Amino acid sequence: MENMTWVWVLIPIAAILGRTLRDFLRLQAQQRVLGTSNRELEKTVEELRQTNRQLSQRVENLETIVVSQTWNAVHASAVSDGERQQRVAAAVRQEMHAPPAEDLNRQRVEQLARRLGG
Repeated sequence: MENMTWVWVLIPIAAILGRTLRDFLRLQAQQRVLGTSNRELEKTVEELRQTNRQLSQRVENLETIVVSQTWNAVHASAVSDGERQQRVAAAVRQEMHAPPAEDLNRQRVEQLARRLGG
């Protein structure tokens, strides 16, 4: 009879351990699913960052083209062909020897700040 008392103690312990094991296995399965989706999200985010960088570079290039003096000289409508060619040549010479874009941007910011009274 003494052996039977240990059985009654082991039954609740086995039940508690069984439930703990079941919960642990569920948690492991959820972590695997979340880990996979997390990696997929990280991959997607990196792809979007790369696309964003490429598009930013393209926009900067387009802005440079549109803002350039050569563009304005080529598309001047009220100018004769000879004068247009002179303007284009002058603009090209000027842009070929222009300072780096960072310096130009800094100068533009300073000019804008002076105009705004800052």
